[in-house]
Amino acid sequence: MMTPPLTETFEALLASDPAALGLSSGLTPTSMRLNDVTVAAAIRPATGLAPTLVFLHGWQDNLASFHSLIPMLPQDYGLLMFDWPGHGLSEHKAGDYHYPFFDYLDSLHQILHQTPCSQSENSQSEKTGPVILVGHSLGGLVASCYAASFPASIAGVISIEALGPIVEPEHKITERMAKSLNQRLNSVQKTPRLFDSAMKALQLRASINKVAGQLLMPLVARGIETCSHGVRWRHDPKLGGEPLYRMAPGHGESIIRAIECPVLAIRATDGYPALRSADAAQRATWFKQLTLIEIPGTHHCHLQQPQQTVSLITDFVTKIQTRT
Repeated sequence: MMTPPLTETFEALLASDPAALGLSSGLTPTSMRLNDVTVAAAIRPATGLAPTLVFLHGWQDNLASFHSLIPMLPQDYGLLMFDWPGHGLSEHKAGDYHYPFFDYLDSLHQILHQTPCSQSENSQSEKTGPVILVGHSLGGLVASCYAASFPASIAGVISIEALGPIVEPEHKITERMAKSLNQRLNSVQKTPRLFDSAMKALQLRASINKVAGQLLMPLVARGIETCSHGVRWRHDPKLGGEPLYRMAPGHGESIIRAIECPVLAIRATDGYPALRSADAAQRATWFKQLTLIEIPGTHHCHLQQPQQTVSLITDFVTKIQTRT
């Protein structure tokens, strides 16, 4: 049962400026217009040639997933974070759209080319510091694929609870397509999940993620909204469906082998079992420059071990700065 002080803290957070929900101090809330959707974002410009960290959150999370890390990072670092389309405070995609994986890469590409941290768009007189992608779960999958596709633009990747893209054996493709299409058909009749209080939503996330409610408050506050019948999740319900397609193993290997920059992979002791499997051990050999660290916690280990996570990030970034 949640204690009264925790309830009061959460209610105070929910009463704050909607645009700044879940943001640490020093970040400026903003928005960016992509080709077909507006995304909510937060920025802090880098000082001089200091690095810019681009934070990519996980599936059905939002940018507040990184809330506890921000105050501990060096003040000269540039920071860019945003809610993926269909997540947090960002707009949902219109029509019968189901958020295929590769479109996250497109969103990231558009966002990076709207910000000063895009090295490829700057002339020598507008030189910027290195750009480093920090992705959790889905964000880590996107970061690895993007770094492989644009090796000259990305100086490093920090992947939390992810190790390259998700792949699936070729023979499973027809089974996956049938399952996904049937799921889409049936989802039309589903009613959105409602809670009679914000605390109930927080308690559910804490139970599912195996993370203390206090650590999840910023993420959940940004991820819920009040409606006429109670409280509901903000994210697009169509995010919940199985993907229609997943890459074959050979594609995943090609992507990992194409990553030129250093990669720091942080996995949890009680995170996704696949990241501690024999397949993951083989994947690790495909990276050119991989540092793999295991820390205590579950899938959201960066929330449970913020100080250790920030120490790993800053050590990794310092080494990149030394090289550049």
